Amino acid sequence: MNILLLIILAFVAFVLQYALTFIQMRSFSKHYRELREGGRRVAIGRKRGAFNAGSIVMFAIDDEGTIVTGRYMQGVTVFARFKSFDSGFEGKHVGSLSKADCKAMHLAGPLSKAVLDASSNYNIITAGGEVPTPPSPLQRLTDGVSHFFDRGRRTRPTV
Repeated sequence: MNILLLIILAFVAFVLQYALTFIQMRSFSKHYRELREGGRRVAIGRKRGAFNAGSIVMFAIDDEGTIVTGRYMQGVTVFARFKSFDSGFEGKHVGSLSKADCKAMHLAGPLSKAVLDASSNYNIITAGGEVPTPPSPLQRLTDGVSHFFDRGRRTRPTV
């Protein structure tokens, strides 16, 4: 009976996590849509966090790449919500944001990295490139295991 109860609790936790993630994704879509109103483009940056706070930054930009407004979401759980930047980034060119700009705004580390990621993504896209997709946690794990076993197979080159 105890195992059945554990299975039911695990299933309920899974469904609850899925529902809360769905709600958070709807919030992301809503804020993205609001920033896109009026034909504006949006620069997005992120800093993933597994056991520490992750961050997502969205900047509404005009045709020249000047920031009109920005929003961010920072947190560890699905209860994190988007907030507007008070001020500081408006009027700056998104492609030239730097660590100094983030320090001037007193941003936390993950949020600063997300801002710099948005700047980098903007520069890559405007240059005609494609933003690389970071590996998933499972992919990083399998790459690490493969690398571990490949070290033992390496042999010295023959001359």
